[in-house]
Amino acid sequence: MSLTLPEDIEPHLPEGVEWDQPGVYALYLQKPDNVRDRWEQEFDSTPDFVDMLESKPITVYVGAASNVMSRLEDHRDGEVRKVALLRVCDIEGLRNVWWFDSADKAFEQEWSLATLMQQEYDDYYVHQR
Repeated sequence: MSLTLPEDIEPHLPEGVEWDQPGVYALYLQKPDNVRDRWEQEFDSTPDFVDMLESKPITVYVGAASNVMSRLEDHRDGEVRKVALLRVCDIEGLRNVWWFDSADKAFEQEWSLATLMQQEYDDYYVHQR
């Protein structure tokens, strides 16, 4: 499965909010059967977080964008600014979007929302850029 846009974003779109507004988004990722081998095929070095990635059953990537729809299209299409983790894991779907009035506010909240999610869900590995 991957992202189907704009359909996947619609349940996360409150009244009065447009698709191209700033926000923080969370993507469910599907890990390959042997994530470490896949990582080593793709990259020259393996970061420490791969241990945590291997140990958790659910993987979530959290990012912020000045235009959420455009950034999600980038992730889906994989042609622009491809995140390292998304070169190893496939997108399974959209978990959530938190909308903000400004890009500055979205980027300020990205770390906090990822950290909160990691603390609330023991079975999640939450990765942020």
